Amino acid sequence: MDRARHKRNYDLHSWTGLALGLFIYLVAFTGCFALFDAELQAWEDPAARIVHDGPLAPIDPVFRDWIDANQGPGDEVGFARLTFPSALEPYYAGFVEIEIHREDGGHDHVFHEQRWRPDTAEPLAERGEGVSHWLLELHRKLMWPDSLGGGTVGRALVGAAGVILLLSIVSGVVAHTKLTRELFSLRVFRSTRLRWQDAHKVIGLWALPFHTMIALTGAVIGVVTLLAPAIAMLTFKGDQEALIEAVLGAPVQPAGVQAEMISLDSVAAMVHADSGAPAAFVSITNWNDANARFDVFFEPDTELAQVEGVQLDGVTGARIAGSPLEDISAAERVLNAMSPLHYGIYGGIALKFVYFALGLALAVITALGLMMWVERRLHGAVGDKPDWVYRTLGRISLGVTCGLPLATAAVFHADRLYAGPAEARLAVVGWTYGAAVLAALVYAFVRRNDYQATRELLAATGGLAVLLPAVNGAVTGDWLVPTLFMADRPDAAVDLAALLLGLGLVAVAMKLPARRAEKPRPQDRVPAAAPSPAE
Repeated sequence: MDRARHKRNYDLHSWTGLALGLFIYLVAFTGCFALFDAELQAWEDPAARIVHDGPLAPIDPVFRDWIDANQGPGDEVGFARLTFPSALEPYYAGFVEIEIHREDGGHDHVFHEQRWRPDTAEPLAERGEGVSHWLLELHRKLMWPDSLGGGTVGRALVGAAGVILLLSIVSGVVAHTKLTRELFSLRVFRSTRLRWQDAHKVIGLWALPFHTMIALTGAVIGVVTLLAPAIAMLTFKGDQEALIEAVLGAPVQPAGVQAEMISLDSVAAMVHADSGAPAAFVSITNWNDANARFDVFFEPDTELAQVEGVQLDGVTGARIAGSPLEDISAAERVLNAMSPLHYGIYGGIALKFVYFALGLALAVITALGLMMWVERRLHGAVGDKPDWVYRTLGRISLGVTCGLPLATAAVFHADRLYAGPAEARLAVVGWTYGAAVLAALVYAFVRRNDYQATRELLAATGGLAVLLPAVNGAVTGDWLVPTLFMADRPDAAVDLAALLLGLGLVAVAMKLPARRAEKPRPQDRVPAAAPSPAE
């Protein structure tokens, strides 16, 4: 019975990894780059590469004039937000939702965004969404189209990847009964399959706590997107706003009396009472109303959360005690901790690099698992299908696992070289990404030598990464060496990381075998087709 149960657990782990491994690989690999969303924004937009350590220019009159310019007669400000300059985003950033009332009694919601320099409050040119948005949203929502459910469906699918990963982790731990020995078992001088197998186990076991946390938090974040509409449908007839009011309390309604609000420059000068952190941004409701509310948020230095906040009376500036921002239940604190834990935004850039390495390890484990599954069935006595089935599965896996890194490197070049309209930039990045993955898939089948194709695709990826600092310097004039020694220039760190990662990929590609050296697999299963000369 123990042997039968062990075999069932092993088969569950193996088939779960095969059927859904590429999906987990996609989520894990894109998550490595989603960690650096803010740093990538600084790299992709030369207008945002601002070094300023002096006093901030007054923003209150500029922000108010900007909102007035976007607000027509009879329109209302539904919501406004002003983000203050920081090291990663050294500029003011404004956002406003305008409610436009139609003649038929309905209303439309129009959104506007603008950035201003920190030293002069002059507007910054907008370049549109590009590589940072693509990589972040591909991880968070799979860039799921709005016509098929948009972000809600995309987030739910990513959350499902967390559930699948948890299942794979649990079944893997149960299937591998000799965990203590496998923690240190790395037979580097044995066959390729044994090296892959040992690397899969060693990396997976040492990184097990991190990968379990990532899977759990990712599953919770995705499940919340499904639970909110479901609970609203069951308890509030689909009204999600009613659900939010039931959890967080009803928002303060406007008094209908116009009143002068406090200056936003005074809010910019605020610091957190406990941590001393400066104000990060302020959200404003009931604009220019006697019941105006300012929700002021700070970096979370005193607790594990995305932000810490206080609520102010927008007219008097008095702090409102017992506000939903401060009166937080234990369950809310647990949910608030999910996103910081998942994206590593609670410990600075060093922690993000740790997350990157461990997240990349998860992608490598998944790729090795897929390779081993195909290898055992194509060259061992395990499989019962014709060779062409396993070769096809292997080349699909190869095309995806090598194609995603190639596509990631390619979109950085596409974004840097793009000089067209801002609104078309994201589409160019997306088409480049898809074309690169498709090219890798086609190459995996055309090359007909999986080992050599892996070497060449990884070398091409590394070459693109190595060239990125030179391309960035040629286009923007910001060369790596001078900017590397300048303070508050995260774009230089991106160039340096690309150079180091590229050199590492090229070195790995050179070390990989060009062909399979082991003896042919046992002839006790379906005979293999005769190999082509290229193989």
